[in-house]
Amino acid sequence: MAKMDDEKLLSHLNGLEEDSSQFVWGRLGSEREKSMREYYRQPYGNEEEGLSAIVTSEVQDTIEWIMPDLLDIFTSTDKAVVFEPTSKEDVQGAEQATDAVNYVFHKQNNGFLVLYTAFKDALMVKNCAVMWRKETKRVRSVVPATGATQEMLAMLLQEAGEDAEIESATAQPPQPVMGPQGPVVGLDGQPLMTEQTYNARISKIEKKTIIKVEAFPPEDLLVKRDWTSPLLADCPYVCRNMPVTLSELHEMGYDDVTASDLSASDDAGISADGSFRMNRAGTTEDARTDANTLASDDESQTTGFLRIEFVLVDYDGDGIAERRCIYRLKDKILKNEETSHVPIATASPILIQHRWDGMSLAEAVSDLQELNSELTRQMVDSGRLAMNPRTKVLTDANWSPMANIDDLLDSRAGGIVRQKVDGATQEMVTPWVGASMFPMLEYTATMLAKRTGVSGQSQGIDANALNRGGNYETRVMNAAQKRIKLIARVFAEILLKPTFQGILKLLTDGEMEKISFKLRNEFVEYDPNEWRDSYDMTSNVGLGTGDKEQQTMILQAIGQSQAMLAQSPFGKLLITPKNIYNTQAKLVENAGFKNVGDFWQDPGDKLPEPVPPPVDPQVQIAQMKLTAEAQKFQATSLQEDKRMTFEAQAKEREQANSLTLQQQNDERDAQRELARDQREFELEQQKLSLDKYKIDEDNRRALIVAEIQASSRNKGPAQTPPASEPQP
Repeated sequence: MAKMDDEKLLSHLNGLEEDSSQFVWGRLGSEREKSMREYYRQPYGNEEEGLSAIVTSEVQDTIEWIMPDLLDIFTSTDKAVVFEPTSKEDVQGAEQATDAVNYVFHKQNNGFLVLYTAFKDALMVKNCAVMWRKETKRVRSVVPATGATQEMLAMLLQEAGEDAEIESATAQPPQPVMGPQGPVVGLDGQPLMTEQTYNARISKIEKKTIIKVEAFPPEDLLVKRDWTSPLLADCPYVCRNMPVTLSELHEMGYDDVTASDLSASDDAGISADGSFRMNRAGTTEDARTDANTLASDDESQTTGFLRIEFVLVDYDGDGIAERRCIYRLKDKILKNEETSHVPIATASPILIQHRWDGMSLAEAVSDLQELNSELTRQMVDSGRLAMNPRTKVLTDANWSPMANIDDLLDSRAGGIVRQKVDGATQEMVTPWVGASMFPMLEYTATMLAKRTGVSGQSQGIDANALNRGGNYETRVMNAAQKRIKLIARVFAEILLKPTFQGILKLLTDGEMEKISFKLRNEFVEYDPNEWRDSYDMTSNVGLGTGDKEQQTMILQAIGQSQAMLAQSPFGKLLITPKNIYNTQAKLVENAGFKNVGDFWQDPGDKLPEPVPPPVDPQVQIAQMKLTAEAQKFQATSLQEDKRMTFEAQAKEREQANSLTLQQQNDERDAQRELARDQREFELEQQKLSLDKYKIDEDNRRALIVAEIQASSRNKGPAQTPPASEPQP
């Protein structure tokens, strides 16, 4: 077979696109439009003027009730998908791939927004559409340079790369060179000055390749009409009809595309759901059709539609169809190369066997919303008629009213009604029949709960459930959670697994640089080229809000069992540190915390110490005898040591007591000696005082005698004074 040329390839692609679009933009688009209209509570078209036009919200309520549980299931853990090794050599690679792919999905891309958009599309309009691809961006960064000389600026520019440039530079005036004693003076007597410096900002543009994951509108996804599986990996034709600008195409590397080429790439048509979505956004079909016209002011913003197609075709003429990735603008092929997989995934909450398009929850409750809207309208109309009844007016033979019609139409409070004869007007009382509608409304609510699992009881807001006793409410909530978990399992297997496997393929194709990010409070750097491009995968579902309490109780019981077994002889056989860590990590995740490393340290895959081989009974008996003798000898030695210690302590106490008694005797003798010396000293002092007194008295008497004798010699013969008794 001859190799296919571009003309034949374009004809083949246009035929596949037209066939697929007839179904996607035809019947499927009409069904999606109806679901969106019911979600936004748009009129049905059967409304009558003057009557109630209310539209109830069963579709919107059902979707919004389920969304929190679905998102909680996938976002309550930082590992929505885990890669499993297939051999010993893959253990480390699988763990690194798990961390890196989850990082790319949740951190480099807004994983929450991707899941929210995809889940809501699927619940509302049958299908969601998610694509992952490489994208090269031009990232501008600025490096400040302070106090840099011209040579330093030149070096910084060279290091920054070819696209670097000096964004701004401010010259700083030279300053005197300062020495220990002040400014340094040159030979000419003038101060030496510093070299001219600058404060500058150097901007550079780097090309950074990232993996982009995005949820795009389902109407832009074309799938071969008769494809029988929601998994698109083997589908013969998958296409994304993506609106782009000329600037975006040039960033992709297609610099030869002109504004005229892009403006000529009109899209194949507009589906009913796409038209409704544009109207909600405030645009029209004409606005989108004309959006690919040449922009008059800025050609870079010229818009068009890029077909990203993945088709099975025998392009090389070897008789075997190969998977090819083709980028084209209607009749101009931009890229045509062989590829290994389809980087697009789709999913539906309710699968239809042997069909790629499933069923949405909006479709499941569509008729119930229409019925409830009609019943509610009738209740409102009946209430309005009961509160504002019709009036009979008496007429004459010529059908002329006997009352003033303008007065009757004026319903102001306290108004008057003029009539020609008494009794010319009479109210036609209409009873309110709304009460008869309540059983029907309860019936439709029951049907809604059966179809979707969403009810007041399942959400824990039905007060009547508390009066039914037993575990009725728990059983109802568990049944509802099973419906939600089934939807979650479908999304995990059909949407998340292909997405994460595709991210891994892009990481390991040899063109990605090393990835560095913070993991469990530590910065890690992984090289994707060291991993395989595929591993077995496990999706972490089943951690929803409804059964978290039950799972927490089970995990706590497991933790208690592990703690008990760890103390038993079987602990080393049944439990490893990693087992205990996994239990505690699940408890932390159930509590709503994503970073387990803040609470527990991962021990890794450390193996427990090997269990020693069984001991020979004879050897064990001999060991027991030796142990008994050793214990006996140890007890005897201990007793002898205690005896010797006691004797030594008794001897020490005896010596201490003897020394204490001798010291007390010495102190008592010293005190007695001191008292005796004190008394002798006091007696000696008294004796000295008496002797001094006698001497003083003798001197005084001698002085008196001398004075008398002197006086007698002056006056005459002296008379001898009478003797007096000496004074003691």
